[in-house]
This record gives sequence, structure tokens and C-alpha cells, in this order.
Amino acid sequence: MVLSRYFLAVWLFACSAVSLYGQEMRGVPKQAMRIYEEAREAYRAKRYERALELLERVKGSVAGWSAPWLLEADVRHGLGDRRAERHAIEEAVRLDSLKGRPYYFLVLGDSWFDEGEYARAEECYRHYLRRDGRHRERVERQLANCHFALEALAGGVREEPELYREDGVNIYWPALDVRGGTFLFTRQEGEREELWMAKGKRQWRVWDGLPGNSGAPSLTADGGMMFFAMEGGRSGFDIYVAYRLTDTTWSAPLPLAGGVNTDGWEGQPSVSADGRRLFFASTREGGRGGSDVWYSQLLKRGTDGRQLWSTPKCLFFNTSSDEMAPFVYYDGHTLFFASDGYPGMGRKDIYRVDLEQPGEPVNVGLAVNTQGDEFGFSVDASGEWGYFSSDVAGRRRIYRCRLGVEVAPAPASYVSVEVRNEAGVRVMPEELLVADADRQDTLAWYDAAYGGGAEGMLVCVPAGRLLRIGVVKRGFLYYSDTLRTESSTLEKPQRYTARLQRVEKGREVVLKGVRFDVDSDRLREESYAELLQLAAFLRLNPSVRVEIAGHTDDTGGKEHNAVLSENRAFEVYKFLVQHRIPKERMEYRGYGASRPVGSNATEEGRAMNRRTEVRVLDI
Repeated sequence: MVLSRYFLAVWLFACSAVSLYGQEMRGVPKQAMRIYEEAREAYRAKRYERALELLERVKGSVAGWSAPWLLEADVRHGLGDRRAERHAIEEAVRLDSLKGRPYYFLVLGDSWFDEGEYARAEECYRHYLRRDGRHRERVERQLANCHFALEALAGGVREEPELYREDGVNIYWPALDVRGGTFLFTRQEGEREELWMAKGKRQWRVWDGLPGNSGAPSLTADGGMMFFAMEGGRSGFDIYVAYRLTDTTWSAPLPLAGGVNTDGWEGQPSVSADGRRLFFASTREGGRGGSDVWYSQLLKRGTDGRQLWSTPKCLFFNTSSDEMAPFVYYDGHTLFFASDGYPGMGRKDIYRVDLEQPGEPVNVGLAVNTQGDEFGFSVDASGEWGYFSSDVAGRRRIYRCRLGVEVAPAPASYVSVEVRNEAGVRVMPEELLVADADRQDTLAWYDAAYGGGAEGMLVCVPAGRLLRIGVVKRGFLYYSDTLRTESSTLEKPQRYTARLQRVEKGREVVLKGVRFDVDSDRLREESYAELLQLAAFLRLNPSVRVEIAGHTDDTGGKEHNAVLSENRAFEVYKFLVQHRIPKERMEYRGYGASRPVGSNATEEGRAMNRRTEVRVLDI
């Protein structure tokens, strides 16, 4: 999809042949000309060694004749010897300063740039622009990269990343679960790309016998679901999901339904920690050019594991160049991606952006980015270590490095959540959701199709955040609670148990995720996730009738509080009706400040009294 810059060099060399006949060939002895033409024919037939042998006989035979050196550059390019190619062009520069052929300065600039010799590259690019403007836009972009790289190198010492994994072939796209115990990557041998899994020194194919290439894995935080790209779709590559069956095996791949896969190319997925938001690269229609990063939301997950996704949106940071390889951190709003559309160290660099505070992407710096291609970036739950792929050493390998404070996301705290019934026995919920109550982000989500809830789940969230926990299970009262996270480690996570009560007449639950504007009945958007779970509870228990009760503190007048509390209860009732809960199964009522559960003498008590409750009327 992305052409090598050496494609340009080949095209330029081909163009040079025409001009050589009309100018430089004048005055060249016939014997030298015959040998040169024989060398040209050998080059065209890809008999590179023979061409070099012939060129050695004519180089230097005529003063100022640069054509043999330029043809040698062609040959060296064909052999993949970039340094010898560059040397040949520089010899031609020494002979005649490339008069009439300024494009070779562009080729030299690219060659030095790929070596990380930014000052030399900058000089060559400026030589080119002084003589030719045909590729001005591309050259000015390269000059911006040189300027960025020289400033970055002047401001700090390049730290060598740690080689994390190599295999004698190209390996790339590292993916880890939150515990760090599952390591997935893409392995390429020849033209074949396959998904591999590793534990310690042992590694193996995820699947044997897949008909096409596959790669670019991404895991949910707990490692239970894997999203990846695979050949076989409408345009070669589409995005698929697989579910973890055992510690080392996965279900058969399922293509994502809905708006994710199209006739365009889709790949390189990154799934959020909860499995409900997907970021991926695509060349589909409607983007800004080349490859772009897109975003989609999960609409439905069927009992057979098939997933329906929303129509994707093109994200704000995309350019007319290539943006790809997104990675969304466990906090749900820190996104890393690869791009050649912003000033950087060379080819594709890794950048960071905050999805909640859109701004210019930040280059992650010298610890990661080089003059080579860096992509497939991910960050572990500590926020401290970045894992990525780079081809700077000649083939793709997987590295890791410590991230600087300016780009590292906040380290995650760990909360272990489990669900038990009144007898203390672990149960599998139909739905379990953990959300950041302030940011409205879901951080983890289980349902019956996904599984795993009976064993509990590990949630990652920055310390000091307020979580909302909601649980739905058939035959049990809807569960709603909040939890303030503490600093905790993977080895010693903060533990939380949701204890479910059987559905019985008269039992009540406070909807702790339902919020209204101050002194208003306007339902705030962050309430929707809680109310959708309440609707799921009512669908799972079709014989249950409930009362929705609104309550206030005593700061307003009695009549005002009664009206306000009833209007708030009605807004919840209306939301549920709009989501296909029959009216006859619900009542709503406002109690004002008549039923306090805390002291109205304190702010904490008044906050407890401002609440919305659901009470079971009949079962």
C-alpha cells in the first residue's frame, strides 16, 4: 500500500538515460561507448555483476563523464546496496556537479535521510530546490523532518531501546493483555504473515491452516478477546474477532459485521479495554488520503459471538499522508498511532494524541522513533513501557523502551471485580459493566456471550477515579454501586465484590449512575449506560413490575421538591419506555425530601438524599 521512496529513485534513473545520449555522449570514444551500451543492456537484463564488470572498464576513461557512475548507481540499487549506490552518485557529483540533473540531489537526500544523516540530507534537499521545483511539496516535507530531527537530537541523547524479541525473520505488532501473561505478534516468513503467541521462550502459531495472511493483533484488557486483520474479505483484508477458549487456544475467527469492513482495505485494529470501541486503519472512501485511522462502537454482541459495529468515523488527526497502526490505552482516551504526515525522525514515527482534548499530535521522541519505520506501538498497564516494531536494523524486530514523562500515560491501578449471590457463591452475570463515572467511559464489559464473569475480571483505571459498577443477572435485582479507586498493583489489586439479591417484592436499588443537572430534571448523558442496564434487567425479568422513585434533599421548598422529584422520576420512566419497556410494567412517583437516608445537615448526607430508586412492586 505504501511505496518505498526508492521507487522514485528508479524512476529518476530511468529518466536520466534520455538526456545522457544528447549531451554527455558527445566526445566519448566509440569503444568506451560500446562497452557502456553493453553494460546498459546487462543492467536491463538484471545481469548486475556483468554490468559492474563492464563499467569498471570505462569509469574514468573520459574526463567529466559521469554516465558510468550513474549507471553503476542503477546497478547498485538493483542489488540493494544503498551505500554503494550513494557513493556512485556522489562520484558523479564530483565529476560534473550533476549539471542539468538536479533530481539526483533528491535521491542523495533520501539516501542520507535513511541513514539518519539529517544534516547531509538537508544540504542535498536544498541543492535540489535551488535547481528544480517539480517535487517541491515532498522535498519541503522532508526538510521539515530534517529540521525536527536535528532539533530533537540537539536537545537530547538518543536512548537505545531494548531488543525485546527477534526470530531471524520479520516479526512485529506486539500485543499484551493487562497481566502481561499473553504475548501475541505477527511473524512474516517470505510473503506469509501469521499470528503467533508466546509464553517465555516458547512460541507457536495461533491457528494452523488459515488460507490467507493474518496479523496485527489487539487484545481486550483481560486477554479474553482478540481483534486482528486477515485476508479473505471483499478487498483482501478485513477485521475479525476471536474468543479465548483456553490459556493457549482461540475460537475460529469471526468477521465483524456492520460498518467496519467495506470494499476498502481494513486492518491494524486496536480495541479498547472493554471491547466496545474499535480503532483501525483503512483506505476506504471518505478519508483524508492514503490510510486513515477510523473509530467505531460496538452495537451488539450475539450469543454466537458475532459482533455488530457502528458506521465508523474518520478521526481528527488524519492527514493527506498515511496514518495507521492505532493503539488506545487502558484509560480509553490516550491514543498512539504511526504517521508520515507530521514532522518526525523519518518514514513513519509514533505519535500520541488525547481524544478528549484534541490537539496537535505529540511525537513520542528519540526513545522510539528513528529514520526507519516504527509502528505497531503499544503500552503496558504500568504506562511506563512501550512496545513497538522497527526495521531500523534491516529487518523488523520488536523492541521496548521506557517512556518519557511527556508522553507516558498515567499508570493504571488494578481492581479485581467478582460477582456473588447472597450465599456467597460466584455467579456468571448476563451483563457486568465498569465505567469511569466522571468521564463516561466504559472500562470493562462482560456479557453472557463473552463469558469469564464467574472468574471475576481485572479492570485498569488511573488511581483516584470514581467507578460505577452495574450488574444484570436473570432472577436477581439489578445491582448499582460506585467505587473510588486506590493505588494498587497487579500482584495486590484492589478487590471488589458485587453481591446480588434475589428479585423479591419490596426490594429497592438506588441508581447510583443516574444524574441530573443541578435543580433540574434534565437527565445527564452519563446516566444512559445505567438506564440501559436497568432496561436489560427488566427484559430479563418480564414478570417484574417496578416503581421509579425520585427523592431530593430539603434545600428547596416542599412543593418545589415534590415537583422536581416527580419530574426526575418521569424522565427515567420516559427513557425506559423509549427503550421498549411496556408502560404497564412501571409506575413513577416523586417523594421530595420526605424519605431521607442521610442527614440534611451535611453535604454528604444531602448528596445521599438526592437519588433515584427502583422498587419491586410485583414479581
